Amino acid sequence: MATNASAICKFSDGTISYLRNAVTLDANTELLTDGSGLVNQAGGLSVGQANQGKLLTHCAIKVQTDTATTGSFSYGQILGVGGNTIGIIQGGGTQTTGLPALKRPVRMMTGVKINVFCQAVADAAQIGSLAVYCASGKVDIFQGTGSDGADVAMTSVVSGSTIGEALVNERVVCYYATYPATNGLADTGVADGVSAFFVEDAQGQLKSMIFAAQGIGNPMQVPFVEDSFTVRQNDTLTIRANL
Repeated sequence: MATNASAICKFSDGTISYLRNAVTLDANTELLTDGSGLVNQAGGLSVGQANQGKLLTHCAIKVQTDTATTGSFSYGQILGVGGNTIGIIQGGGTQTTGLPALKRPVRMMTGVKINVFCQAVADAAQIGSLAVYCASGKVDIFQGTGSDGADVAMTSVVSGSTIGEALVNERVVCYYATYPATNGLADTGVADGVSAFFVEDAQGQLKSMIFAAQGIGNPMQVPFVEDSFTVRQNDTLTIRANL
């Protein structure tokens, strides 16, 4: 079954851009302007190229699998000209509605892209994602693949760094988290899994615990959680699943 993702982008001048194309599951895929000819716009362009100079203020992503409801949203990412993450977009599955404001507007220019990571909901170990905003304006996204009864470090999707390396001395102020397993992280009880991602310092003390949404978003997009913690160099972000 094919899966596609679409994004509605609204700019400060009131104009709209519609992005849509097929996506590869378990992979980061760029969304381009819809080229179906069903809406009046040029197709096949990156969002920055199609909307140069405009200020993106609102955006939402919907993931849809043909003849199924298993398409799941993991994260939406605005990439800057240098390939770094400069914004985070909310999203969900087939039943998702709404057009939330970005936490921080993003100026469009050639080279700016919108990417999405999609999965299929399944009773299996899945990829967990955590997208964060920091007080300084820094943005990053972390992922790790759940492993039955084992701790797995979640690392930056851009740099491959741990949270302590990527966000040293940054103060996280909000985030959203996703994990699209049918029965969640701690599937078979309390023996081997932890039902939240967790951040620890170098001494193993808990600094934050983060419940993950399934990524279906029924009916609203995966929500941001307004929570604050300061990251130090040797802090770790961990996912521990069980099946």
